[in-house]
Amino acid sequence: MRVAVCGFGSAGRRHVEDLRALGHVVLVVDPARQVLPESLCCAATLEEIIDDVEAVVVASPNRFHAEQSLLALERGRHVLVEKPLADDLDDAGRLVTAAASAGVTAGVAMNLRFHPGPATLKLLLDGGELGRPLHAAGWFGYDLRRWRPQLDYRQTYSAHAEQGGGIVLDAIHELDILQWLLGPARSVTGELGHVSALEIDVEDVALGVARFGGGVLASISLNYVDMAYRRGCLIAGTRATARWDWARGTVEVCGFAGERVLDAACDVRETYRLEVADFVRAVESGGQPRTSFSEGRAAVALAEALKASAASGRRVEL
Repeated sequence: MRVAVCGFGSAGRRHVEDLRALGHVVLVVDPARQVLPESLCCAATLEEIIDDVEAVVVASPNRFHAEQSLLALERGRHVLVEKPLADDLDDAGRLVTAAASAGVTAGVAMNLRFHPGPATLKLLLDGGELGRPLHAAGWFGYDLRRWRPQLDYRQTYSAHAEQGGGIVLDAIHELDILQWLLGPARSVTGELGHVSALEIDVEDVALGVARFGGGVLASISLNYVDMAYRRGCLIAGTRATARWDWARGTVEVCGFAGERVLDAACDVRETYRLEVADFVRAVESGGQPRTSFSEGRAAVALAEALKASAASGRRVEL
């Protein structure tokens, strides 16, 4: 295929490398960068090259996701959008409708669905080993200054509300994983805050409690302030509890039959390669990628409800 990749930051560079490794022709759109590798075919806008490609990968700052994806869908192009699908729920809904009308392959790049940690939790749940889920938890934390050490964090999209920054959208993986495992959230109660000395105009800590079908309650903890990289998920069911720990690379299962530790070590780079390969397979087969636009919208809906709850001081129904 001929594929346009919008954005040449860290995510865009990964997509370019992975698509070229699979033998596809890549054209890059990134008006913000002055110098790009000479080996790349580049354009300042997507409009310039949309007629020359079959698919579009949107890896630009969050605020451009909806605009660039809609253009591609309206021209009948297959689309893969970096998380989040959009930076507000109305735009996410428009994208779901546009993708359905276009009849093309459309997916969201949620690479952690390809990580053996969450994937193992899903297998345990779907296989019945954990029984009926009762309680869950998802967490992520890492000091924003350490995310991209080669850049001034104050100049990244993460630091600015107008660019779709803030820990809730940045760590939307946790919201997606919980709904991938448990189904759509029914309601959420949340608190947000800017509690650190980080020079940002967005929240750096987000805490929430979400209610899912069957009465399952899940806690959500996200932050830009933890000095150590922490990420994981826990599912407690009627038969067993399973806990994924990113740092340890394990899923610990504890039940009446005893305890065991499953290997969930992973080179995170491989998860990005797998999500691109999954998108390509979906295009070639006429199917859909692992994370659909509808699921991407559900993650944005939970993120927006978490923010609305924090602003109102009340539980928000989804």
